[in-house]
Amino acid sequence: MDTARSADGTMIAYERSGAGPAVVLVAGAFCDRQWFNSLAAELAADFTVYSYDRRGRGDSGDGSAYSIGAEVEDLRAVIAATGEVPLVYGLSSGAALALEAAAQGVPMRKLAVYEAPYMDEGQSDAAALGDLWRLVAAGDKEGAVVRFLSLTGASSHMVEEMKQSSDWPGMCAIAHTLPYDVAICNHGSQSLDWLTSAAVPALVMHGGDSGQWGRSSAARISERIGGAKALEIPGQAHGVSDDAMVPVLREFFS
Repeated sequence: MDTARSADGTMIAYERSGAGPAVVLVAGAFCDRQWFNSLAAELAADFTVYSYDRRGRGDSGDGSAYSIGAEVEDLRAVIAATGEVPLVYGLSSGAALALEAAAQGVPMRKLAVYEAPYMDEGQSDAAALGDLWRLVAAGDKEGAVVRFLSLTGASSHMVEEMKQSSDWPGMCAIAHTLPYDVAICNHGSQSLDWLTSAAVPALVMHGGDSGQWGRSSAARISERIGGAKALEIPGQAHGVSDDAMVPVLREFFS
């Protein structure tokens, strides 16, 4: 494990593997850098892969107050640590973060994003974000997880099943970062006009089984980034498999 210092002094933990052009992986909600272990292992044959813990997760530090700008600076610090202008892949809210960074001029050679979970234009959920901040402040991490899952459309039956799984303690342990994910996604749901400043070759992906929201979000993103390529990955939903993603990334990044 290595660390990079963000602009506000927060230490951001990352791991490096493989050899070749640098690829930085940006994970979504509930995930630390370990989420990408299998994907990184596949890509490491062709690329030097950097996986990092977003602030507040894993071995990374956290600031006293959250802002999207601070998370962008975290990604900028990891990118600087690669020593080159890297390729970037973002998944879910990690895709939304990578898009924010691209719009703010963080150096990227190419950007691939999968299903940034944006609602339709002007439909961000400020009430849910407020609920999450209050639950986290009260120390109710399980309540925060349940509230977040309600945003994803998870039924009460699905939530009860998750509570019985071995993943539940880890989900609760990282619950204090869920408002970060929702804040980033709300920004893109309010408007994506800010994304027109992104000047990077972009591949904007969604799964064929994700439904209308995935297609709609990908279309909104593609319309704002000049020359962006849109791609539907058949048979995939929000939890895209490595088998489906690896060949797509290899082709786009090569």
